[in-house]
Amino acid sequence: MIVFDLVLDIARPRAEVFAWWSDPHNLPQWQSGVVRVDWDGGAVSKGSRFTVVRKALGMEQEMRVTLTEFEDGVRVVEKGRGGPAKNTITTSFADAGSGTRMTTRVEVDLGGVLGRFGDKLAAGKVKKQAAGDQQRLKQVLESA
Repeated sequence: MIVFDLVLDIARPRAEVFAWWSDPHNLPQWQSGVVRVDWDGGAVSKGSRFTVVRKALGMEQEMRVTLTEFEDGVRVVEKGRGGPAKNTITTSFADAGSGTRMTTRVEVDLGGVLGRFGDKLAAGKVKKQAAGDQQRLKQVLESA
C-alpha cells in the first residue's frame, strides 16, 4: 500500500477553497489526466457518487468514487475503486491566516500482482503526480 500526506497553503478563504475544490466537475482543471467526471446527481454530500475518467497510456480508465464523509468546509473522505486499484483520500481544510491550509492523506492499494510488487516502484510517481496536481489547484484558485 502507498500512503503519504501533502500539505498545501492557498491564499484564499477556506469557504471559497472548499466550495470550488468539492465540486467534482472542477477536477479536470487541476488533476492531471482527468478527461471528465460523470456525476450521479444531487447535492455534494456524504454518500455522493461519481465516476472519474482519466486518460493514461492512451487508454481511458474509470474510477468510481464515493464520498464516505463530508463535513462542509472542514473534511471530506473519498473512497475510489478502478479495476484492481482502490484508494482512500482524506482532505481537511483549516484557516491559515486569511488563507486556507489543506491537508491531504492519500492511501492507494494497487491490488493484484502490481500491488504486491509495484508499490515501491509506483509510490514516487503517485506522490509526484499528487503534489503537481495540488500545485495546479493552488495556481487555479489563487489566480481566480
